Amino acid sequence: MSEQNLSDADWNAADVAKAGADLAAAAVQPVAFGQLGPGAKAESARNLDLLLDVEIPISVEVGRAQMSLDEVLRLVPGSVISLDKKAEEPVDLRVNGKLVARGEVVLVDDSYGLRITQVVDAAGRLESLR
Repeated sequence: MSEQNLSDADWNAADVAKAGADLAAAAVQPVAFGQLGPGAKAESARNLDLLLDVEIPISVEVGRAQMSLDEVLRLVPGSVISLDKKAEEPVDLRVNGKLVARGEVVLVDDSYGLRITQVVDAAGRLESLR
């Protein structure tokens, strides 16, 4: 009887098991491992190196306030909004809304600047940017 003419009734469990074992034995091949490279961490560092020249917007957060829409609509030139930080408290430097550093506001010529007084650790900065 040829293999092409077998019907479902011609197959029994022993034949199926033997065919499976023969197939598994034929498929087994030795494994060859390549040289170990720097790994995913080095690849990640190279990817980050590609982005180091990209300019990104940063913001300095002096403080926050919460107002109703009605209060916002009543704002006029000269209105004062009370913020949640005291004058002597450091302000936050944020990149994409993530805290990167803290510092104090300074005057540089005729512009405001930020003197960094505290930096979030490097691992924390990278993690916050992801």
